[in-house]
Amino acid sequence: MKNRIIIIIMLLGVCGKVFSQQTNSNNILRLTVQEAKDYAVQHNKNVWNAGLSVSEAQKRTWETISAGLPQVNANVSYQNMMGFSMSFAGMEIVMPPTSNFQTQVTQLLFNASYWAGIKMSKIGEEMSETARLQAELDVKHQTQSAYYMVLVAQENKKILEQNLKNLEAIARTTEGLISAGVAEQTDVDQIKVQVMTMTNVIKSIERNIELAYNLLRFQLGVETDTEIVLTQTLEDGCILCRSNELLLKGIDLNNNYTVQLLNGQVDLANMQVSLEKAAALPSVVAFYSYTYKIAKSTFDMSPNNAIGLQANIPIFASGQRHMRAQQAKINLEKAKNNSDLFTESILMQEKQLRFNLNSAVESLELQKDAMEVAQRVFESITRKYQYGTASSLDVTIANTSLLQAQGNYINAMMDVLTAQTELEKLLNTM
Repeated sequence: MKNRIIIIIMLLGVCGKVFSQQTNSNNILRLTVQEAKDYAVQHNKNVWNAGLSVSEAQKRTWETISAGLPQVNANVSYQNMMGFSMSFAGMEIVMPPTSNFQTQVTQLLFNASYWAGIKMSKIGEEMSETARLQAELDVKHQTQSAYYMVLVAQENKKILEQNLKNLEAIARTTEGLISAGVAEQTDVDQIKVQVMTMTNVIKSIERNIELAYNLLRFQLGVETDTEIVLTQTLEDGCILCRSNELLLKGIDLNNNYTVQLLNGQVDLANMQVSLEKAAALPSVVAFYSYTYKIAKSTFDMSPNNAIGLQANIPIFASGQRHMRAQQAKINLEKAKNNSDLFTESILMQEKQLRFNLNSAVESLELQKDAMEVAQRVFESITRKYQYGTASSLDVTIANTSLLQAQGNYINAMMDVLTAQTELEKLLNTM
């Protein structure tokens, strides 16, 4: 018995440890770019709402279909003549209260508008699914942009921290030169001002990184206190190397969700024309009626069962149906024009995005070379300063030039990533 209790306690301890590890692990999200996009698609509420719209469209389609299936209705009636009597053949007949229970079954046999309505509902269902895919693409685009913002901000921080170390080393060297009587206090003060300025810049970058993380958390649909670890860097997977691959990839307009939605609008407008034409055709309904007479009248000659057909034949509407059909045709032409206009605009947008990506890549290469040159100049001036052949002002100017070159490089890197993301979205390759 004692051994059994010990085993149970050990098992509880192990389970508790495993649960604790799972809880801690669940509070940390380790994501690559692709994993972040997949996670966002599963948890973003905009995508959820788009999925609910698809379900709603499916229910609407079945609602339309059910209108042509058998319909069963029942009603109960009670009528009291309030003591009314009538004379018949010299007799005074009092009309008693009557009560009936009636059940009626109807079945639509022909209605052209019904079939047009079903087709329109199915088109609407397909458009809802396309809208859901568009919502997923938008979330992927926003998530990737937020992910890249964090990566670029972290890269900027890393570069500035290295710059800060260099300045701190120069400050320490300058203090040593003061002790040796080679430099003045003004020199070290100027370097310390740069150190403090750089420290403030790094703190500002850290706040920007946290803001970028919060934006990423929002896109992922997680709590604001969830810790996120980005397992991919700007070098991993050659993120910046994808430009050539994207520039070589052609555009498929049929793969563009907005084009698909506009084509759906054209189909809907076309079906609306058919619907207006169908309004001029007759409709036929079959029915069966059963009446159970709870309280009969004195003269009751109506049957309990009845079956029949009912046809509704439109004859003349003073041109209303014709005008509605003409309006539907006008809307169809407008839908086609909108589709053509968007196709033209998207082809222009493709050329512009390719131009932006090309320019961004060229600018990145130039800014990288400029940063390397500025780094070499700064290192050369620093060595000269240590040997007393350059002034602290020269170091300040070189450091300012290096900071500007580094900032331009970071901006160019962000421009490339932004241009890539925009082109990926347009080509639907995210």
